[in-house]
Amino acid sequence: MGDCLAVDAIDTQECVSNPCPITSEPALHCHEVHKHPGFVEGARRWAANMLVLSDQDRAVDGIFKDAGRFVAAMCAVSMREEGVTLVKLKALCARFGLLSAGRARAVLLFLRYLGYVEVWGQRRASGTTHYKVNPTFVEAWRLQLEAIFTALKLIDPRVGRLLNHLDDDATFDAICASQIDELADDVEALGRFPEITQIFVNRAAGSQVLWYLLSFHRDNVFPSPKPVPFNPSILAKRFHVSTVHVRRILNAAVAANLLRWVDDGHLIFTPKALANLYDFYGAQMSCLLRTAHHTLELLD
Repeated sequence: MGDCLAVDAIDTQECVSNPCPITSEPALHCHEVHKHPGFVEGARRWAANMLVLSDQDRAVDGIFKDAGRFVAAMCAVSMREEGVTLVKLKALCARFGLLSAGRARAVLLFLRYLGYVEVWGQRRASGTTHYKVNPTFVEAWRLQLEAIFTALKLIDPRVGRLLNHLDDDATFDAICASQIDELADDVEALGRFPEITQIFVNRAAGSQVLWYLLSFHRDNVFPSPKPVPFNPSILAKRFHVSTVHVRRILNAAVAANLLRWVDDGHLIFTPKALANLYDFYGAQMSCLLRTAHHTLELLD
């Protein structure tokens, strides 16, 4: 698996300074994750890895476009063994409260368009359509998990063990199930950061814009307070959206005092954004560490 992901997007210089592992229990608390010397490089590596994946594959780019698509895809791939149905997909997505039943249906059709799922069969009594999860979808999600765990092992080196088990179907299924449970249980965390969620996470290509901003510099702090070169037209082409759409994201972020132009071609995060993103990524990485630790317990 390690050869598939171009993790050289950010070279971690082998290890960050003082890369001491933390125990499972402290890792459950985002403040402890913040304190770990590997957090800065780990958070930046995660953002960079996700950006690389979306650049490498148009289908992956499609499911990374916004939180609704990502959650629906995560729920769908977790049904790899038994097959996907719209009813089950709606039920799982409802745990997150991020997309309506109609949106769940639309994302399922989108996954079929991508070739990630295909019609498997129909139950004669109910007429329920079953969709088979295709190997290309499973492989794409394995790469997404690799992107996460490659970053998390900078905080807890034990997570690196999971990278050697991603090709095992039982381990993959356990990770997917735990990922859903942990993110669903922690979905209220998004409510603590409404502006980041509404402006970046929930908007098409918003996360990709944010990953670009977060991964550009290699400081010893996260996020970096340094100016980032930003050309809306270039990024619009990169993320397969319109320039107008990228400008809307930026205008919303500027209006919310999250971003500020320092000149015609460079943006910086405001102090408000630096603090919020630090906490937001700490909470997200803590949640993902719980998934990793839960799976490691199963392996043991």
